[in-house]
Amino acid sequence: MNRAGGTFVNEFNNETWRAASAAGEALLIGYVVGGDPDPERSLDIAEGIVAAGVDILEIGVPSARPKLDGEIIRRGHRRALQSGHAVDGQLPMSYWRRLRERVNAPIWAMGYRKELIDAGLYRELAENGLIDGLVLPDCALDVQRAIAAEPACRHVDVIRFANSGMNDEQLAEATDGATVVYAQTYRGSTGDPMAQLGNLQTLCAGVRRHTGALVVAGFGLRSVKKVREAVESGFDGAVVGTALVARCESGELDYLYRLIADMKLETKRKVGV
Repeated sequence: MNRAGGTFVNEFNNETWRAASAAGEALLIGYVVGGDPDPERSLDIAEGIVAAGVDILEIGVPSARPKLDGEIIRRGHRRALQSGHAVDGQLPMSYWRRLRERVNAPIWAMGYRKELIDAGLYRELAENGLIDGLVLPDCALDVQRAIAAEPACRHVDVIRFANSGMNDEQLAEATDGATVVYAQTYRGSTGDPMAQLGNLQTLCAGVRRHTGALVVAGFGLRSVKKVREAVESGFDGAVVGTALVARCESGELDYLYRLIADMKLETKRKVGV
């Protein structure tokens, strides 16, 4: 059994986890697309959702082909790219600097290999201290490990992935040396309205058999009730994305902030859990 994980390599992530633990809470990780609907409003939204209760901010790097995302998040990518502020299809570094200045929470950059890795954006963000984590859903495990070993990323947590379709051998390999594991509650694209979440307790226990890393649940946590279910199933945090991006699309920001506040309340652990 691997117990090499369990501690972030990034101190801001560590501080945030310690604060949540001391308060008897799991982490609430909120995903929005960077630059959606435009950079200025995107920064306002990022600041607002952190103020409302998001512990860790996951920012989607705009992609012309977000192949693992559902339609709601895909539209967010399109809005960001069509806002006229992207340079060669990328948000300028000034956006990331302003994001760091305005948001008092760890920032995890989530992106596809073409835009985030092949373009070298991850290295520039890491070297400038603008991110605390990397979420790389279409990168193979060996690529994730290689990036984590780079000197530029020595203070950035590279999040690993696990899902209920993995057997024990696959889970052991996927989590070996991990500091954070993102357990996907179902297989497929994000935000699938027809997706049925598997048994969250079984998924959590299955991942924990192989790692002492932090384990967070994501995919399908679109409601306050689902966040509560993830926390009660033993996960250290809940990742919410599609429900937030949908509110960004509709412009219902008051509703967005209330939803986050209600979700954060449900991260409070019951005594003895």
